[in-house]
Amino acid sequence: MTTEHDKKSDEFIPINQILNSKPQLGPIPGEQVIPWLIITIGSYIICQLVLSLDWWATGLVGIWGSATWWILTGNESWRFLTKFYRTPKWTRGHLPYTSTFTQVQSLISSPQTKRKKPRKHRTRR
Repeated sequence: MTTEHDKKSDEFIPINQILNSKPQLGPIPGEQVIPWLIITIGSYIICQLVLSLDWWATGLVGIWGSATWWILTGNESWRFLTKFYRTPKWTRGHLPYTSTFTQVQSLISSPQTKRKKPRKHRTRR
């Protein structure tokens, strides 16, 4: 026997989808706005005030910096960055292991040998 509660649990419950979304300004994610402003102001200071570059160069540096920040800190940055993992390069070595600690210790503990005087060459008379 089904109760009224069971009938209600089978029904579709509408949920407002905007509650699950993150803030955005058009296509720009909300968490990127402040870092982009800092990058843009920094590119203005460096390009205009320090290097006296053209406005085109300043704009390109600002866009480049903002795009780099977006790639590195975006929502799904792993999709882009995982393509660039370098495969490990395995090589085989056939050298015996010698500890540097024992080499240094043997140099310290070995007595200093005295230098022999150079031998004079005999000349024939």
